[in-house]
Amino acid sequence: MATVAEPIVHGEPVVSQLKTNTLTLFDSTVIATSSVAPAYTLAATAAVLVAAVGLASPAAILVGFLPVLFIALAYYYLNRMDPNCGASYSWVSRTLNPYVGWFSGWIQLAANVLFCAAAPILGGAYTLQLLNSFGWISSDVAGDNRWIAVVGVAWLALVTFMVARGIRVTANFQWVLVFIEYFIVLGFAIAALIKVISGSHPAATSFDGGWFNPGSLGGLSGIATGAALAVFFFWGWDTAANVNEETKAADKSPGIAGILSMFILLFIFLLAIIAIQMFLSQSALNDPNNQGDILYYFAQQLSGTPLAYLMVLAVLSSTVATTQTTLLPSSRLTYSMARDGVFPKAFGRVHHSWKTPWFGTVITAVFSTLVIVLTITVDSINNVFNNLILDIGVLVALYYGVTGLASFWAFRKVLSSSVRLLLFAGILPLIGGIFLFAIAGYVVYQSWIADVGATLPVLIAVGAGLPLMAVAVATNHSGFFHEKTVSYLMVNGKLTASTSGSPS
Repeated sequence: MATVAEPIVHGEPVVSQLKTNTLTLFDSTVIATSSVAPAYTLAATAAVLVAAVGLASPAAILVGFLPVLFIALAYYYLNRMDPNCGASYSWVSRTLNPYVGWFSGWIQLAANVLFCAAAPILGGAYTLQLLNSFGWISSDVAGDNRWIAVVGVAWLALVTFMVARGIRVTANFQWVLVFIEYFIVLGFAIAALIKVISGSHPAATSFDGGWFNPGSLGGLSGIATGAALAVFFFWGWDTAANVNEETKAADKSPGIAGILSMFILLFIFLLAIIAIQMFLSQSALNDPNNQGDILYYFAQQLSGTPLAYLMVLAVLSSTVATTQTTLLPSSRLTYSMARDGVFPKAFGRVHHSWKTPWFGTVITAVFSTLVIVLTITVDSINNVFNNLILDIGVLVALYYGVTGLASFWAFRKVLSSSVRLLLFAGILPLIGGIFLFAIAGYVVYQSWIADVGATLPVLIAVGAGLPLMAVAVATNHSGFFHEKTVSYLMVNGKLTASTSGSPS
């Protein structure tokens, strides 16, 4: 397979302005797993998932895992050919269609902005909850949306500075946060299972292999909702691809890191959700008072209040980590688009000594801050989470899905050359892409019927992209939207890019 050491811009390899050869494979894997943020994801989504599919949550996680894993395979092969920090945006533009690629990039950016608002809100809530547990602030202050927003913005400002300051600083901070998060979550999950298995705590619900049966998800509606939530569970590993230009072995390590992180995350999610379902009663899982804070309730029932505060710390560290690693792909994505001449030039500014696209980092944080401010008017923070989680899951399914299709199309001429390429670069990414598109469409359709307002964030994000793309087309002078797409051919045993025709 061909080794491409530099990103491709307008058909030619370029020297990256970012701090190259900085991250190792371990750094990339930590960033990928930290971006998904297991503790945050479980705290924000586990109860919503149980409410949607009941005790079949493990089945929903598996149903969401497989198509996303197939997309991770697509990322691996596409990144081998073009380690561009625009990742999906760049690959789709180059191999499928530049218009589709631009729009896919916009969808990813919209999902990131929404998430960089949702995560700090949860971070603010957990920070105040921790301070209240120490008796430093009152419960009224801890539950005040305005103070939650203020603290959330403060966390966002801190991680924005770190991301702008440098990729090495960011990676080192991630190592610390990931250790805290994984140690605590795995510790509580294993402790709960030991108590149940040893008989010191009667199982609230006996383990049942049927939990893993997709047929128990409750038909098409249950599968679609569960899968959309599960897609959110695994979203974020692709950050490793967005920092590929700053990674050693840029064409190999990011793709490997993404695949490794998927299996690490699957293990953690399944272990945690099984422990929660076996340890807590069905009524406790379905209690609305617990659903907004199911991890803390689980820890409290397991160990009592003092030790349960460790879970608050785990979710807080996870939230801060994932906010930081969501800013990373946003800034690299907009930097790549600006470098291609299809986004404002300011987003292409790279700090002369930090070697980071600092302007795009700050602007993403500013837009996320505006969304956070809007949440002050919402009575329940839980409502914000429940709506945004499903909306983000739909947006992620869209840009993951198109990447799967792009992989199949890009490698279509060499799929018959080996079984490995046929399966991992072609058939499986295609299946994953089609499945994710179907899930996204069904969820939007169901939400539209049930409550039009619930679909507004998705519709606004998609709708806003159309006029913005028109502006990008009108103001582009680099010829980006008229560049011929490429497909990959096997020449002397190595994959190489070949122009395949003008974009449609």
